[in-house]
Amino acid sequence: MGNELISIIVPIYNVENYLRECLDSIQNQTYKKFECIMVNDGSTDSSQQIAEEYLTDSRFTLINQSNKGLSEARNTGISHIREESTFVAFVDSDDYIYPDFLETLIEHIEDDVDIIEGMIECFHVEIKVDNVCHNFEKQILITKDEKLRKFALNELRVSVFPKLFRKSLLTEDFFPEGWIFEDLAVVPELVSHSRKWIKLPKVIYGYRIRPNSITTKEFSEEKLDVFKIFGKYDLFFKDESDVTKLLVEKIKYLHLNYHDIEFVPENNQYKQLYQQEKQKLLSKIADYESKALISIIVPIYNVENYLRQCLDSIVSQTYQNFECLLINDGSPDNSEDICREYVAKDARFRYFEKENGGVSSARNLGIEYSKGEYITFIDSDDWLDSNYLEVLHSKIVEYDTDFVIGAYKKFSMSDNCYYIHVCDQDYYEKIWTSQELLTQLPNVEDYDGSYIVSWGKLFKRSLFDEILFNEQRKFGEGFECSFKLYLTMTSCLYIHKALYNYRVHSESMVGKIKTERQLMDDVEIRLGRIPFLIGRGIDPTPYIAEIKRLIQWRLDTKSDVEEGESNALCMYREIIKNL
Repeated sequence: MGNELISIIVPIYNVENYLRECLDSIQNQTYKKFECIMVNDGSTDSSQQIAEEYLTDSRFTLINQSNKGLSEARNTGISHIREESTFVAFVDSDDYIYPDFLETLIEHIEDDVDIIEGMIECFHVEIKVDNVCHNFEKQILITKDEKLRKFALNELRVSVFPKLFRKSLLTEDFFPEGWIFEDLAVVPELVSHSRKWIKLPKVIYGYRIRPNSITTKEFSEEKLDVFKIFGKYDLFFKDESDVTKLLVEKIKYLHLNYHDIEFVPENNQYKQLYQQEKQKLLSKIADYESKALISIIVPIYNVENYLRQCLDSIVSQTYQNFECLLINDGSPDNSEDICREYVAKDARFRYFEKENGGVSSARNLGIEYSKGEYITFIDSDDWLDSNYLEVLHSKIVEYDTDFVIGAYKKFSMSDNCYYIHVCDQDYYEKIWTSQELLTQLPNVEDYDGSYIVSWGKLFKRSLFDEILFNEQRKFGEGFECSFKLYLTMTSCLYIHKALYNYRVHSESMVGKIKTERQLMDDVEIRLGRIPFLIGRGIDPTPYIAEIKRLIQWRLDTKSDVEEGESNALCMYREIIKNL
């Protein structure tokens, strides 16, 4: 990109005091290949004459029409875009753009980018501001729910500035005529019809706050248009998932609350209407969020040094409708007291004690007492990113899979370093059917440990009506259980996003010397897969090759094997001979 014609649409109405600054800022762009379509919407001051001054620049065009309002002025501008134009920007005539506005946006355009935006700086008439950078990385949004979530958090602006739009997104009647808050009205189309949406951490647009603008003048009945817009939202998203509808309700509440505070005085006759509608929205939000209780099962054994970090990360989840089952597996340390602290201050935490029986028995007990529609397992020395539950829940609802697999970050306490293979720009999603995953599983497990473990996943609770963890296993219980789930599932979703933090420390199973029992368990689990694969008509050759490779590596290196000859190693040699 870099040689694209960009159309800039400037609706004009009675802005003689500000118009030159706006048009000068456009004329002085460092990116020169643009056309500026000025639409004079029946101005009664000298705005038309000022606009005519710029017609000496062939890139500027002026269209005069009777006063019809901002939406129709923008639609008029859209109808006059040159055929060869690729992208469109909207600039309000009392605002201005920074000299690198176009250049900044166009340099990040790729073939699949439909919308890209920077940041604005608000200013009053008498106050100027400098260009500043904001402390976040470039954001790339692809799915509908990703975009809606950013709107719900007020991290994407509903305004059509400071953005570039791919021209194909805009129709000649794109903005609803006769409505105010027209920018808010077109959010559904933009989030649904756009592919990639990029947000840049750079201020490139100066937004002027002035007396008598639509956002500052006194309340009038035309501002009730916001309810028309919300009605449009309801129709537009009526067939979407509950997750999407929840996000839409949050967007509606965000803006209705803003309108109530900013526009409606206490003595206004419509104040009660706004208050009632806000309560209705809050009730809808609560209903959606209460539909899916997530059971978090945390097996606990001698983790007093790490437990609070784990439990704090659960408390801090953006998705709050959960229960947390703390299963103390006979810890002799202070873990019990820490658990009781959290139970005392948060009713969502439930505490259970049992004799030491291993992580499988602890997880099974948690499953038995769980009440949620979904289950996730968290090891008590690990911790979660704050949006772990929200992201996994939104995806399991969006795709209606049996479970969602997330990636993870590994934190090594020996060198105080994180080890990751997932970056934000590498994000992708992969749907697996049971047959597809079983066919590819040896390769997948080899490069991504997320498929081997039980934590870092969100499951439908119903999966565990028939499948539990093997309490006889002292090693590889998650590995074994995962395979059972792959056999019985209809489909699962993998998201290449690291939301789980896996801690490796001196007491971790990873890196410890394996006992004879553990070595035997490992191979028994792997060999136990073969009959099921044959029964499903899946070629077991890749699985057998992987078993041979692992056994040979252990025989050659003995890096994680106890010193001396063992029965397990003898068994390994026999297996190699016979496979």
